[in-house]
Amino acid sequence: MVTGGFGFLGARIAEFLNRQGHYIVVGTRDSKIKSVNDKCNSKIVQISWNEQEKIDELCKGIDVVIHTAGMNASECVTDPASALEVNSVYTSRLVQSSIKNGVAQFLYISTVHVYSESLQGVISENTCPVNVHPYASSHKAAEDVVSYAHKQGLINGIVFRLSNGFGAPVHNTANCWKLFVNDLCMQSVRDRRLVLHSDGMQCRNFIPISEVCNIINHLVCKQLLNNEDNYSMPINVGGEQSYRILEMAKLIQDRSYQLFGYRPPISKLKNTNDSSRIMLDYKIDTLSSLGYTFQYSIEDEIELLLKYCHAQL
Repeated sequence: MVTGGFGFLGARIAEFLNRQGHYIVVGTRDSKIKSVNDKCNSKIVQISWNEQEKIDELCKGIDVVIHTAGMNASECVTDPASALEVNSVYTSRLVQSSIKNGVAQFLYISTVHVYSESLQGVISENTCPVNVHPYASSHKAAEDVVSYAHKQGLINGIVFRLSNGFGAPVHNTANCWKLFVNDLCMQSVRDRRLVLHSDGMQCRNFIPISEVCNIINHLVCKQLLNNEDNYSMPINVGGEQSYRILEMAKLIQDRSYQLFGYRPPISKLKNTNDSSRIMLDYKIDTLSSLGYTFQYSIEDEIELLLKYCHAQL
């Protein structure tokens, strides 16, 4: 079962795993979603997060729960109380139902932003999370629920701290166009220019959503991670290297030229804070120790995203 199954990340995961031959239960809280799924070997269910018995019912017969449902950063700032309820309490209810029904694997998709408001320098799985932003703190509370259940041996709980994922959405209603790479790809196709709201020297770690999906299939759905393994908890999931914002813009610029024959100009701010120049080294030691081999390139995911944007306009 994939919760948030019609969101940007959840839908991509559900579609990918379905193509791999898994039977997928797509969970959504949207009552307007009708049971009209053109994907074979899957079904859509509505999740009533405030009704524990109904959540219990949905978890029956499920082997793996992948929990992506939650509020985004801007929503969390607007309503911190709801952020704690949706991102943390709902996760606790789902963990409880999963334990009750003998779910083998529970994966919670958290965020790199739990570490700090300013992501720079070396960040490893041993780095202490200190970000008190409602988005980060509500995710950290949910992580703790999963980690506690795992350490108590109640369920095989896994937490991924995901860096900046990007890629084309499955559904054109997905709320994904504030993501940096998605935004710039849309700008390139729609406006034929790239506007940065900084000098572009900030460093970020980016990972193709295709890679995230493959990691989940390889490590979680094939159940290569289990309670007996001495793996780090939580697990950093990010790209093999970090990029400056300006470097990513130039990659999008180059791919736009190769695909469409034009090179969108880049405009950026001149002033900067010296701290923004510090590089980011997002360590993915557990992924490396498990022998995971990356399959998808940053450039190829950008190309697919640009093609998606072009088809939508």
